[in-house]
Amino acid sequence: MIHVLLPAYNEGEALGVVIDGIYKTLGGSCLIWVVDDGSTDSTAAVARGRAEKGAPVTLLQHGRNRGLGQAFRTGLGAVVPVMATDDVLVVLDADDTHPPALIPSMVRLIEEGGADLVIASRFAPGGLETGVPFFRRILSAGARALFTFLFHVPGVRDYTCAYRAYRGDLLRRGIERWGELVTEDGFASSAEWLLRLSVLKPLVAEVPLVLRYDRKTTPSKMKVFSTVRRTLAMLRRFRKIR
Repeated sequence: MIHVLLPAYNEGEALGVVIDGIYKTLGGSCLIWVVDDGSTDSTAAVARGRAEKGAPVTLLQHGRNRGLGQAFRTGLGAVVPVMATDDVLVVLDADDTHPPALIPSMVRLIEEGGADLVIASRFAPGGLETGVPFFRRILSAGARALFTFLFHVPGVRDYTCAYRAYRGDLLRRGIERWGELVTEDGFASSAEWLLRLSVLKPLVAEVPLVLRYDRKTTPSKMKVFSTVRRTLAMLRRFRKIR
């Protein structure tokens, strides 16, 4: 079974398109988990509407906005206990910037034994960012260089993109090792999750991602300077505990 996790905060305009794309791509072989992180728009209503129309959608809700990291924790807490060891969890953004059409190739790499974790990478050959502001591109490149220097993980070029596929057994072993895979609340949580799992020496592969930021219909929720500060603090902390 393929489980698809969609953390969403005020993504009502794009969420239906993303769910439809996932369901069209995977059909009945998937379960879609939407974590509504305290949205004030139609996000929850869109998820419920797709479920009522027969899409395999489960809605998990926060009463208030608690951040991306807490959305990850809520999703993992619901999904991992019901996953078989050979199930796959795919995580992608709910804002229509990550194409669901990549999911079959990511899952195939895991099912065929080629990887335990697959990253949709902007930096893999063929990867591309469309519509991303110049400053954000510089930050992404800088983060890549920093993570590669401090915590090089074999097979990884893109440490901060959250669009990934995970083997169920890897997630279970990671939780057994760490208790929680995510402790950060903000966008630094995407990299933290990867670093914690890297301690288990998983086989990692990447597929090229064309990031379609030009499709984003809502302003970015990332507070850039706060994210940089929290990421640097997370890196210092991880160096002490790994």
